[in-house]
Amino acid sequence: MVHNKLTEQAFENFENIKKSLKGLFEILQLAVDKEDEFYYNMGVDNISGLYENLLELLFNDLGARQLIKSLQNSEIDLAIPLHEPFDSDNENESKNEQEPLV
Repeated sequence: MVHNKLTEQAFENFENIKKSLKGLFEILQLAVDKEDEFYYNMGVDNISGLYENLLELLFNDLGARQLIKSLQNSEIDLAIPLHEPFDSDNENESKNEQEPLV
């Protein structure tokens, strides 16, 4: 029953992602003064956007399969240098040039 175990794992992973996003929201609520609406709203928008994009990816079966193939073939860099600002011009840098997720 490998299929059932894999399905159970997928559901567990999804629940863990939801818990993690909820945790990020709770940290945002504690860390950012709600009176500072700009940064608070930016944080909420980013967390909501992450979840919405995850759901869209999951519902895009063909696109998700192509993404998985690219990930398996190391065509996409998984590293997210969180300490650096996002630079769309350098999005396609090689893995060796980017620092790992911290």
